Amino acid sequence: MSGDPSDLDPFDPQALWQSQAQEHEPMSLAEIHQKARTLKSKVLWRNVREYAASVVVILFFAPVLLHRESWMMQAGAALIIAATIFVGWQMHRRTGMGAIPEAGEALRDFHRQTLIRQRDALRSVGRWYMAPFAPGMVLLMMGRWFQSHVEGRSLAMDHLGILLASAFVVLVFGGVWWLNQLGAKRLQKQIDAL
Repeated sequence: MSGDPSDLDPFDPQALWQSQAQEHEPMSLAEIHQKARTLKSKVLWRNVREYAASVVVILFFAPVLLHRESWMMQAGAALIIAATIFVGWQMHRRTGMGAIPEAGEALRDFHRQTLIRQRDALRSVGRWYMAPFAPGMVLLMMGRWFQSHVEGRSLAMDHLGILLASAFVVLVFGGVWWLNQLGAKRLQKQIDAL
């Protein structure tokens, strides 16, 4: 057999299938182990950054709980703090990783399942990461609009500032969602390569 598809028996589908050129070389177990270690390190440091950011958010919004002039802002700050704690828990639950197996099918399966978990977490970021903050953000903006104006600034300028801040928040949320969707697509390519 010369390897030319025209030399193959057209009634032998297995021979035809096996004669096809591979799109890419399969990864060795050493490569999979290295990729799994790299992914674990990236996930760990991303989660540490997220947990640190959570502490900053809680510390930033805690004083707003004492803002006596606006119950809406107090409630908004309380909801944002609660959302921050919820998101930290979801981050741990959805993206945390266990120990990496040393070799064999268990290693390949572990790496594939880890990629799938990370991809699914990124795809659903709108539900578990961003949506919990929406009620608190809305209450904060409403509290600023209706109850807590900046002294020395006209009401029209204050409202314009609130609208611009709200638009900025929406743009940031949209950007975060879009970047996470791109990340999910990159992970899907890695899953397909396995």
